[in-house]
Amino acid sequence: MSKSNVKTEKNYWPHSIIAGIVFIVIACIATIKVALDNPVQMDSFYLDRYQNVDRNYNQLQKAQKEFEKNFSLSYQTKKFNMNQPNSFSMSIQDLNKNTLVENAEVKLVVSRPETNEFNQEFILKNPKNGVFEFHDIKINKPGRWQILTLVTINGLQAYNKHEVFAN
Repeated sequence: MSKSNVKTEKNYWPHSIIAGIVFIVIACIATIKVALDNPVQMDSFYLDRYQNVDRNYNQLQKAQKEFEKNFSLSYQTKKFNMNQPNSFSMSIQDLNKNTLVENAEVKLVVSRPETNEFNQEFILKNPKNGVFEFHDIKINKPGRWQILTLVTINGLQAYNKHEVFAN
């Protein structure tokens, strides 16, 4: 038998394995590049560092439940207007006395859901007729905005989130 009559088959498995390894390396490089270009945005719901929240999470939840048994929050503002000063109004009702709370401290953070870049912080201790009103809130982007509040009344603290739309 001559060599010209023998059929030789090519094996493509080594090429496939090398192509797979190259693809995995490229995918890893792309993942690392995307992760470095888009840093993690901290969730600011608790208005504190993640480590502190993680360490005290059970106490925060217990205080939140105690607060919700005694007080109720009411938000009057439903939307913001862009490129003009806005205000945000809220009230706190004492569920035991059925009256509006006058002796609370409210820390308010206006934030975008996807980033902390546009955060604005306000602190108010003195309501007018039981209504906490925050002024000079500047909104320059349309869409959804989060109102994060830390309310402190007689040592009880609660964290709340309310959404407002801007157009």
